[in-house]
Amino acid sequence: MRKLVLTLMGFALSLSVFATGDSLNYLTAKDTVFLKMDEFGYGIFSHQFTRGQTMYSLAKFYGLKLDVLYNFNTHLPTDGTVQPGMAINVPVPDSAIVDWKMAWPRKDFVPVFYTVKHGDTFYRVSKTYFGVVPDTLKLRNRLANTTLYTGQRIQIGWLSTKGIPEALQAVNSNSLGLRMQSLQQAFNGEKTVKVPRFQNGAAYWQREKKGADDYFALHRNAPIGSIIEISNPLRKRTVYAKVIAKIPDQAYGDDIVVVLSPSIAKLLGAKDPKFFVELKYFEFVKE
Repeated sequence: MRKLVLTLMGFALSLSVFATGDSLNYLTAKDTVFLKMDEFGYGIFSHQFTRGQTMYSLAKFYGLKLDVLYNFNTHLPTDGTVQPGMAINVPVPDSAIVDWKMAWPRKDFVPVFYTVKHGDTFYRVSKTYFGVVPDTLKLRNRLANTTLYTGQRIQIGWLSTKGIPEALQAVNSNSLGLRMQSLQQAFNGEKTVKVPRFQNGAAYWQREKKGADDYFALHRNAPIGSIIEISNPLRKRTVYAKVIAKIPDQAYGDDIVVVLSPSIAKLLGAKDPKFFVELKYFEFVKE
């Protein structure tokens, strides 16, 4: 039987439970999906992997390419082995969440909730996160006002028990988001005017350092303001970062070739403060 990590539906109840699907579907009408927003603006819910399931079938059900699903799950073993009980992050695009008028018959849809986190505002949840008309969201949740509190559960809409069509997941084809894509484009644009340089060595990052949402790096040789390509061969992930300063000679050892912001390190699947990376950057051609 297939199981999905779910929470008991309702505004007054907060007890977490496991709901059981059937042998053909990952979602049934008994289920409720609770979303959270990751640091890159994707709505994510957690699916508990169960014996008999495969990552391929899970990806197909939710309209994702297999490699994209793995990109959203950098916590999984590097060999790709997934054991029963492991939590799998599944992205849900706004376009897959339907309004109540479209969610019919109700047995073919499950409710989708968002759990408010610290700093959220009603406008941010309704418009920025999910593109829902504020008055509609307020009415749907029978709210007396637009004041939110951390941990509050807001129903966004409904999700089909038949899964998510691949066409609706196009927005998630690059799990690194639009900001990362723009950095990649800037990096590619430097190829025609600069000389490529390659470097291997240790990257360093600080978990507690502020600026977790910034995609930046410190490097000794790459020009300040340029974009560098950083790869973690162990995780088979590649990202791009803007160089904002030189590495201070007295602050880091010679074995450190790049200092990364927390967001870049997390994208690369870093677990330790130091880890091996492969770099590519460009320098201006000298006449």
